[in-house]
Amino acid sequence: MIKLVLSDLDSTLIWREDHVISPFALDAVHALQDAGVHFAPCTGRIYRDLPAMFAGDATACATAVTSNGQLTYLDGELVDSVEIDHAALCAVRAELDAVADAYLVVEYGGEKVAVAADLDFVLAHPDNFWSVRRAVPEAPDEACYKANVRVVGSYDRAREVAAALARSCAELDFVCPMPGTPHIDLTPRGFGKDHGGDVLVERLGIAPDEVCCFGDAENDLAVLRHYERSVAVANAVPAVRACARHHIGPAREDSVARALLEIAEATRAGRLPAFLA
Repeated sequence: MIKLVLSDLDSTLIWREDHVISPFALDAVHALQDAGVHFAPCTGRIYRDLPAMFAGDATACATAVTSNGQLTYLDGELVDSVEIDHAALCAVRAELDAVADAYLVVEYGGEKVAVAADLDFVLAHPDNFWSVRRAVPEAPDEACYKANVRVVGSYDRAREVAAALARSCAELDFVCPMPGTPHIDLTPRGFGKDHGGDVLVERLGIAPDEVCCFGDAENDLAVLRHYERSVAVANAVPAVRACARHHIGPAREDSVARALLEIAEATRAGRLPAFLA
């Protein structure tokens, strides 16, 4: 049986342009929880973003793996945190001094700020994924659990910048999640969403084969490789489709929500859902 579901959000569970879950999908999450299955968004987003994405329903996202595995919550309580090394962030900032079309974004105190960037340039190229309104000269010397590089350009250009940063900053991984979002996720080297999943597995006292995970983008690869019950939506990038052991329809058809309903029904019956057979 499945006892824990880890699901990416953007373009996986949530497909609307306003980044808010559909009523059908929200009902599916609650049906899953009512069947005794823990549901956890497993996302690069920060925890503060989640209630709005779940239409104000905090109970649907109280358990979560956020910041690509750096922060893990169980029933609303922070149970694990892994920060990004400050010296590594400063090294990234230094490398970006010579890159005119990219800048570092960090999350501190509930605010995303651009680091060592021209604020006029930042504001002239708005991105609804960021909402950056302030720039600082250096990365603050505080614990950081969320950092990205914003690239003003194409996805291919973001991949070029990520490759260059990876060659010069070995302490971090640089992942471009998917086309259409020309930004780069920064995480500690060799680190991913699977870390947060394992924290929850241990806390819940369940086995890895009782976990089902859903994803669509390259920052989902770590968790999809890690768990046997891995599922890709039809709109996933090729690397994710190749990695996942199971496949469902596209996000836009609420395919993950329909899978959640199948899991809820199967768990009540003491079996695996048909799409995992």
